[in-house]
Amino acid sequence: MESAYQIFAGEITAKGKGYLVIQHCRTGELEELVNRGRQELLNQGATELFVASKDPGAPLEEGCLGECRLEFVRDILILQRDLSQLPGRPERLTLEPLTRARGGAWLALHNECFFEMPNSATYGPADLERALEDGHRCGFALVDGVTVGVYELDLTQDPPEIEGIALHKDARGQGLGRELLYGTMGLLAEDGFQCCKLLVATDNEGAFSLYRRTGFKAAGIQSKWFRMLPN
Repeated sequence: MESAYQIFAGEITAKGKGYLVIQHCRTGELEELVNRGRQELLNQGATELFVASKDPGAPLEEGCLGECRLEFVRDILILQRDLSQLPGRPERLTLEPLTRARGGAWLALHNECFFEMPNSATYGPADLERALEDGHRCGFALVDGVTVGVYELDLTQDPPEIEGIALHKDARGQGLGRELLYGTMGLLAEDGFQCCKLLVATDNEGAFSLYRRTGFKAAGIQSKWFRMLPN
């Protein structure tokens, strides 16, 4: 199998961030592959460059690698929790399902809520279409009729995944994140699911702490990310 990598350039325009994922690497070709992907991201205008490897035979580690130096940034952890013994419905917060008519509002709020989060993606029309598909439950979080956040659930996975929950910056620090998390878990329990999973970046301290406090346990590492710096 030929060595191969994938470039994710969608965040370059908005955030200056470019991502490189090593898909497969033949023995002795890791340095050349990383540096080739790095140069491609630089050519596309990235000012912050990140790399991860999906090939168990080509793990990355901190230190110099050809023209760049790798600095560990974060693990993306897989967390799981069973859906028994959930508290009652949120007291202050209600969940409103996404409709096509409100798709533009959901897209804009999603991008605003997630903008500063590690490894977050800026959503576009294709992501909205996916959110509206069968097998996905997405929508808004509201307090007293005012929209304060968004949620995304993917029911096509086993177990189902809480793909994202986020509050607008003006609604943070009030305990609403816990209510939003339990609210989405309640939706999954109502659909008959026994457990759920989610992904979290270890440097997203607020979210990581919330998930641990609410009973989520580590079930594995999805990816390990490094920053590529000039050597």
